[in-house]
Amino acid sequence: MEADRVPVSELYINSPVASKVLGRLAYTGWSGFIRCGVLNNMLIDGRGEEFFLQEAIDVVELYDKLELDTVLIERPPLKNFAIPVALDETTWRFDDKKNSMFSIVHFDRKTDLFHTADSNFHRGGLAEFERFVNILEKDDIDLQKYNWSQAEYIIQKCAGRKFVMAVVEVDFPPMSMGAIGRYFLEAMAFRGDLVERYLDYRVRKGLKFIEKYASMGADAIFDGEDLAGNLGPLFSPKDYMKYYAPRFKKLADAVHKHGMYYLRHTDGNITSFADEFLLESGFDGYHSIDPEAGMDLKWVKEKYGDKVLLMGNVDCGRVLHLGAKEDVIKDTLRAIKTASPGGGHIVSSSNTIHSDVPYDNYMQMLETVRQYGNYPIQID
Repeated sequence: MEADRVPVSELYINSPVASKVLGRLAYTGWSGFIRCGVLNNMLIDGRGEEFFLQEAIDVVELYDKLELDTVLIERPPLKNFAIPVALDETTWRFDDKKNSMFSIVHFDRKTDLFHTADSNFHRGGLAEFERFVNILEKDDIDLQKYNWSQAEYIIQKCAGRKFVMAVVEVDFPPMSMGAIGRYFLEAMAFRGDLVERYLDYRVRKGLKFIEKYASMGADAIFDGEDLAGNLGPLFSPKDYMKYYAPRFKKLADAVHKHGMYYLRHTDGNITSFADEFLLESGFDGYHSIDPEAGMDLKWVKEKYGDKVLLMGNVDCGRVLHLGAKEDVIKDTLRAIKTASPGGGHIVSSSNTIHSDVPYDNYMQMLETVRQYGNYPIQID
């Protein structure tokens, strides 16, 4: 069904562009400078609560100024913040002494990226992954341990005005937890019981979070983490159906029971398991539709556009990052012309507005949507 215009939004807008829009430093997105340089130092100074509230304030103001149609509630932090120790100006160590776990996080000023440089998982191998699963299974998932101030603020300010999505993830460790990913894949090959136990914990936690967000008034649940790379899925379609699809479906059923929608992100090329991913998992929407990985938006729209909402595909890896004004206009028009007719499409980048996207290019993308994204779509 077509509305009056094509919706437009982003999952995340990193601080360089956001700060230019707001005219001050914005605590938004997942840039290394914000997530490490700012947040870690504020945690050390005992100002963690201040950071997370300001992040919510900045997100709402940013998305209002840009007139975006959705907004995302990030994972809630624990009330008892983990306090890092600064090893140098760009490196911090986090310790969980209760569970004998640690991680060392490094931020690269040149790229504005950060990564886990060392951890107990780097050193402990598959045995450490098994110990981690044992720890998780003892977690009672007490929602009172979490700080819900971001979610409360965003829902209070945006409910009824924007499509409010809240992050609940069945994490795929290779993309989220550094070295543990290697051993997660090793477990898939040799210790499937560990994979199932780990994912069952994530589902148990996800179900509690879904109920919480439903009670708060969120419109949708958003699930992230990549399941594919540029060459295809990170594991076989058979393993996807064994480990992931039934668990996603369980979460989807809970989401739908509460009258919400369930959207799923993955980068990479999903062509070889698109039916399993888009038809067997209970998702209402698919984000990214990664052009750099060869995802064909026309094919996705024709085959699945009447079954799932499509969000993304404006190339943030090359066009928004490196393209000229004309390139941005051309790629944005291509996405609108291909996916917007008939509705069921939110224009956005193919991932996020990352730190290397020039401000002028993102503004040109939005201007193109405003000019040409009115129904009925009329683009030659």
